[in-house]
Amino acid sequence: MSIFENVRLALTSLQANKMRALLTMLGIIIGISAVIAIITVGDSLSGSLAKEMSGFGARNVTLSVVQKDDPFASGSFSFEDSEEMDKALESFEYKEPSASDLISDAMLQEYQKKFASQLQALAVNESFGTINAVSGRHKASGQLMGVSPGQLTLDKMTLLAGRFVTDADSVNHRAVAVVSDRFVTQYFGNKATPESALGKSFKTDASGIPLRLYIVGVYEYKPPAGQTVTRNLDTNIYIPVGSAFQLLQRDGGYQTVTLQSREDVNNQIFMDRTREFFNSFYSHNPNFTVSVSSLDDIVKSMNKMTQSVKLGISAIAAISLLVGGIGVMNIMMVSVTERTREIGVRMALGAKGRVILFQFIVEAIIICLIGGLIGVILGVGLGSAGAMMMHYPVKPSLAAALVAVLFSMAIGVFFGYYPAKRAARLDPIDALRYE
Repeated sequence: MSIFENVRLALTSLQANKMRALLTMLGIIIGISAVIAIITVGDSLSGSLAKEMSGFGARNVTLSVVQKDDPFASGSFSFEDSEEMDKALESFEYKEPSASDLISDAMLQEYQKKFASQLQALAVNESFGTINAVSGRHKASGQLMGVSPGQLTLDKMTLLAGRFVTDADSVNHRAVAVVSDRFVTQYFGNKATPESALGKSFKTDASGIPLRLYIVGVYEYKPPAGQTVTRNLDTNIYIPVGSAFQLLQRDGGYQTVTLQSREDVNNQIFMDRTREFFNSFYSHNPNFTVSVSSLDDIVKSMNKMTQSVKLGISAIAAISLLVGGIGVMNIMMVSVTERTREIGVRMALGAKGRVILFQFIVEAIIICLIGGLIGVILGVGLGSAGAMMMHYPVKPSLAAALVAVLFSMAIGVFFGYYPAKRAARLDPIDALRYE
């Protein structure tokens, strides 16, 4: 008997007992759909995370001055080491870095010379709080940021008019600013344009110190994905970091510096060499050192965590597949009992045991295959709906769907073998006598 004939017989048997077949498939359908839905949502979350992080620059490397005994900065503890982490946090005492502990301009200049062939951009930025500027009935506010020229590359800003801050602005302590197009609209009114705002000034104060800043550039504000743009939205106001320290009477030095490696540079090697370079300046510092991290590391860690959660929940959902497989075995045992006379007739007409075995295995496979396909369709639908509700891009996994279908067929073979073997071993005479 050909495989097509066995498939036809299996479908005929299922059609004769539709409700029983559907209830048998139910465990397979629930298990497969749950696993596919979880994988779809997990992959959509990972894809969304990777896309958002790449927008910030996955090759960006952050240098931070941290305490040597900071348990979080050291990275010596994992989530499983909760007791050790608690003990370390209890004994940890925060210290404010002094000017001599911070990353200096001299360090950065030496670094830029040594790593010129590997470095795409270097930026320092210091936040000086929120400032307000009032012009008649118009009011604008924003975050005052002292930055270096590399911030333009790292933030991927688009200049609509003018220029960005330069090293000369910083060295000469020029009171210039680069503002957003929204700031221009808020401060000068709807009739102002980025070009007409160039050269104009605005008064404000930061930490009680009055400032008059002259606009030399206007950039296009691009809200992060999912953020609602409001009328009085604060945007960044960039001024030269050297001018910020001078105008606001602050000591120089940076607690955080952002770097970006070139596309053809191995980012991990770049990070290791950068860490080695800056640690040489802190080898004799008893309290502080420099930590090096990247968004790429954060993305990998979060993806690893997502994968672990996804596998854990999928394993729980897969228990229903085991229940479904037991249901298939049970119903095949019932089917063998019901069709004992049929099996006896076929054997009496010359059908061998392996033919009977193959017939019932194919029937079990067909049950699980149909259940698996329904589960895949239902799982993709539920996963896609869940991803859309959470505003993630839908990324159904074709590989997971294929594995699910093959796995459901494997369940049919595994749980269908014993009933099929039992049918194949029936004695033809006893089978014909069965009532």
